[in-house]
Amino acid sequence: MQSSHLPPAFRRVVTYGAGTLAAVLTGAALYALPDPAGAPHAARIADTAASSVPSAGSATPTSDSDSGSDSGSDSGSGSGPSSGSGSGTASAACGTSSAPTTGTSSASPLTSPDIEPATPSDAASVTPPVAASVTPSVSTSAAASFHGIYAFSGGNTSDLATDPDVAGRSLVYYWAQLEPRQGQYCWNLIDQDMKPWVAAGKKVVLRVSAAGWAKWDTAADSAHGTPGWVYAQGVKSVTEQDGAVMPEYWNQTFESDLDTFLAAFAARYDGDAAVSAVDISIGVGGESKADSEKNPDLLALWQAIGYTDELWWGYAQHTITTYTSVFHRTPLALMPDKTFIGGTDGYDEGKIVDYAVAKGIWLQDNGVVPGRTLSAPWGQTPVIAEMRGATGDTGDNLADDLKAAVAEHPVLILVFTSDITDADRAVLHEVAATAGTGG
Repeated sequence: MQSSHLPPAFRRVVTYGAGTLAAVLTGAALYALPDPAGAPHAARIADTAASSVPSAGSATPTSDSDSGSDSGSDSGSGSGPSSGSGSGTASAACGTSSAPTTGTSSASPLTSPDIEPATPSDAASVTPPVAASVTPSVSTSAAASFHGIYAFSGGNTSDLATDPDVAGRSLVYYWAQLEPRQGQYCWNLIDQDMKPWVAAGKKVVLRVSAAGWAKWDTAADSAHGTPGWVYAQGVKSVTEQDGAVMPEYWNQTFESDLDTFLAAFAARYDGDAAVSAVDISIGVGGESKADSEKNPDLLALWQAIGYTDELWWGYAQHTITTYTSVFHRTPLALMPDKTFIGGTDGYDEGKIVDYAVAKGIWLQDNGVVPGRTLSAPWGQTPVIAEMRGATGDTGDNLADDLKAAVAEHPVLILVFTSDITDADRAVLHEVAATAGTGG
């Protein structure tokens, strides 16, 4: 394969040498090559756990809520077919994931902006091996039957893995946790968090974002969701009033580095039978917005590093295309919410919703609100319904929230862990019992 014919991000991966993740460009789509061993998820967990190196770490990001949206999504969030592919070795830069015991969360250090980029040889030592054939492209659409209630938020804990009314969990990470040094991937963090759910015969939704609000997890320094080595290459950033650092997403270096990460991420988890869906992460918390901090100077803050709605739309399309080019078997879900902050004519929420639906991508409503009706395109693709916040924060009644979620005819309902209690057991059981139906 002539690497000079590939986009910069994938050209760099290909030229790293033997043992490196390979990718080929076929027409308009990039296809990640699978693990020749075709190792099932449980086997890959054992391999990764054995190779991980213990080190001090911090908790994974959690979620918070923020109301208001054009498309029907009202909250900020902190949230399968055959067996998955890919392998890899955890490096000393990776924290050791928590043991698969009840109530634990993964531990992993986030990088600071002064971390040096890894050399190509460093990257080659930890990237997955390649196979000789290309993974066929398939639709990410799936039958829109209801698959159950998934636990959401709460630090990726496993304490609900054996709850009979919970079918799985949304696991949320930062890019900085999973690639603390360029080309060194900490898949052990995800694998260990998945392990108790897989052992219980349940599944997960995976989300990896590049930024989040600092209030979500100050202990984990969630202000830095993008790896420090990305900023070290000249990528600009904004610092919100809460201290959160958010990247210049449309910078070509940022896009190229993210593309490379996503190719490796897909090579590892695309088609994993334990992964129900992967969230397409665009902006803060993975949602389609650049920022929604209640800051009167928000637009000026972003315009200072060059933001325009046109640039944001170009970046969003690029990122969606990357996800759909490397994930072929696991469904993808886009989280539309306040996508454009510039107020430019023609740039409204319907633009990205229509774009996703046309590509057969699922939609995720990260802010279920009783009494609200989603726009028509939401009924044309499978939907994941996420509560807009924990009822203790919103003042909502869980029964009303679940009724509103069921009205969206979702494939999954994401419920905050703090709301999955015996006090609401009756309504949780009633909804969970409908799994396998049309919702």
